[in-house]
Amino acid sequence: MDLQVEKLLDRIGLKILAELQKMARIPLARIGEKVGLSAPAVAERVKKMEEAGIIQGYHARIDPAAVGRSVSAFVHLTTDARHYPAIKNLAADLPQITSCHHISGDASFIMRVCVDDLPALEAVVGRLSPFGQTRTAIVLSTPVDKSTMVPLE
Repeated sequence: MDLQVEKLLDRIGLKILAELQKMARIPLARIGEKVGLSAPAVAERVKKMEEAGIIQGYHARIDPAAVGRSVSAFVHLTTDARHYPAIKNLAADLPQITSCHHISGDASFIMRVCVDDLPALEAVVGRLSPFGQTRTAIVLSTPVDKSTMVPLE
């Protein structure tokens, strides 16, 4: 970590990030009240964190079922290294694959898939299976989802 980034991630910087993670649309003045800075000082810190790549974007969190994507699953793919570039490209190109992780253990990759129904899930798995063995776990419920959160403490 370089000195500029380290300076941005002091106690106050981490508090600013924690507030933005909870609610990205929080007014900067409100953050300032919580961390003891003026709104312009918070704005300057946030801008520097964006420029340094610490803050990579602001996103709306959408309920998949509300937009007809009621089936979520995790697909484990076991393959060999020669297929890695093609798998990464396919995962990036398929909008149904919402995350792709290269992992250790029995599988090579684990991917989160979000689709309308089981035939759509089968189609995605069908696109992956030429690269190796797949194992699919369908999500029954998600009691806790902090997938967009980074622990700051």
